[in-house]
Amino acid sequence: MAGAPLWLRLVLRAERMVGARVELAVHSDAYFDLVTEINRTKALLGATAQGASSRLWHLANLPAGSDVRRLREQLARMERRIVELSKALEEGPR
Repeated sequence: MAGAPLWLRLVLRAERMVGARVELAVHSDAYFDLVTEINRTKALLGATAQGASSRLWHLANLPAGSDVRRLREQLARMERRIVELSKALEEGPR
């Protein structure tokens, strides 16, 4: 390490000082409680925004993203069923 440039030695020393504190913080119960609360709040805000957005689209008599997602899921199920039926027809009667 003695042959390393001064800037690198300074960066590594700073990283060790800060890294140890960060490591302690992210392994604490308070950190996990905070992350849990942030995720709950994020989910609540997302659901609230999506609900408001859907209502606005429906007021304009347009499909919301959730409507399109539901239709895509139905279409995917139908496509899988068609493939199953096609394979059954190709195999012939049993």
